[in-house]
This record gives sequence, C-alpha cells and structure tokens, in this order.
Amino acid sequence: MEKTLVLKKGDVAPDFTIADSQGAPFSLADYRGGKSVVLVFLRYAGCPICQLALADLKESYPDFAAKNVEVAAFVQSPRETLDVKNIASAFPFRLIPDPDGRIYEQYGVGSGDFTSLIAPKTLIQGVKATLQGHFQGKMEGNQWQLPGDFVIDTEGKIKFAHIGKNMGDNLPPNELLKHI
Repeated sequence: MEKTLVLKKGDVAPDFTIADSQGAPFSLADYRGGKSVVLVFLRYAGCPICQLALADLKESYPDFAAKNVEVAAFVQSPRETLDVKNIASAFPFRLIPDPDGRIYEQYGVGSGDFTSLIAPKTLIQGVKATLQGHFQGKMEGNQWQLPGDFVIDTEGKIKFAHIGKNMGDNLPPNELLKHI
C-alpha cells in the first residue's frame, strides 16, 4: 500500500498552478505575502453533501472576505460539467476542477472505502443535504474520494489541516474561520 502524504501545521503548503472553473490560473504562490488561503477539497459537483458544503461556504463567504482570505473549493468534476450547469458562476469564491486529482494527491487527500460511504456522519450529512434541496447528480472522479480542508497563512505555511475520515467529514465554514 502506498503511503499517503500527511501535511500538518507548520509545513510549507505545496505550491501549484491550476485553471479554475473560469479558465483563469490559480496559483498558491500568488497569495504569499498578501492573503491567507482556505482550500476545501470535495468530491464532485453532483454530490449532495458537496453541494451542501458549497452552499455553506457561499453563505459564509463574507466572513472569509472580511478576514482577507481567499477561498478555493476543489471538485473532481471537469470544467465542462461546471459550465453546463452554470455552477461556477453561482459562487463568490474560486471553484477549481481537478478531475485527475493532481492537487488532491499533492495535499494527501485520499480515498476512503465502503465504510466511509456508510459512516453515520456521511448518512446524516446526506439526509441534511437532501432536505435542503441538494440531490444526487452525475458521479465523476474517484467514488471513494474523501474531503479535506486546509488553512494556509500569508507566508505559505499550513496553519490547519484536516483530512476527512468519511465522505461527510468536511469542516463547516465556522470551524475553518476559527483557524485563520
């Protein structure tokens, strides 16, 4: 079994450049010395739990902006999916398609298994998402993908790192804001 990278507080965040959902380059290095950055790794655009997480980020975005924080949410869906559904334009933060999982891998955001899918927290978040009008769409990417959350300071160091233990284990925005 391949050892997964484990990033922790104080580590230098791996730099990368990737096109966002609008085709504009997003590079972590561009924020050094200026803004803190929150990276949120989700599954795919059709995932109800991920749709709920994106909606929660959207609602809390003014709190991040007030703290001069750039938010970037990663999904495994290709840009074409985001374009067709006009998903990208619905959010005030950067939405990053990473269908080949390159940045997920750089940050050690790996896969779960069947138990991650049926974990109580996953099921609770799934019901909550559905009750709020978020429904299952097209599955894209790694079906076992786990979520992850990272807070990176203005010097490019990780202030906080969290890799989900199951598919419903991404952190709510208020938890991320505590680590800025």
